[in-house]
Amino acid sequence: MKHALVAACAVLALAACKPAAETTEPGRAAPAAPTGTAAPVAYFYFGNHVPRAVITSVEGADTASAILTGHVTAQDNYDYCLDMRGGETPSAGAIAECTAEKVDQPDERMTADCIARTVSDGSDALWVRDEEAEDGKVMPVWQDRASGDIRDYSGAGGGYVLTAAFRILCPAASANVAPDPS
Repeated sequence: MKHALVAACAVLALAACKPAAETTEPGRAAPAAPTGTAAPVAYFYFGNHVPRAVITSVEGADTASAILTGHVTAQDNYDYCLDMRGGETPSAGAIAECTAEKVDQPDERMTADCIARTVSDGSDALWVRDEEAEDGKVMPVWQDRASGDIRDYSGAGGGYVLTAAFRILCPAASANVAPDPS
């Protein structure tokens, strides 16, 4: 049993370290279809090192006011807290403390202006240039409009999250965007 728990924690740790992954995991029931425009994925990470959220709606796709909304379920919060120890088997107390801290999370939300190629995760980011990728595709480079900082593809940079949200909210404008690097 202990080995199975350690293996499960390792799998969750690997999944949690990949920012903005857009996945439907095998063995888990897919959530009910979101409202609004049909969402291409069932889950979304609204940041780095956060529990995944079930996408509850995608509205206004490919418009100047697209909105992505998601909600972290109790199970996804528990799974995140189970994995928070970085490979160590967490104690029941540590899991209980983590889940209690995150129990009443509000719905997450990101917006995009697909025409102006902007995404907002609380601060507006503008797609300022393309970096070449394989097969003639591009990777957008985002710049925070308030600070001027470039949001790169490192875990801390947040570029994965912005690009993943843009793909969902602006599928037509994302036609030439390459998949995230592994």
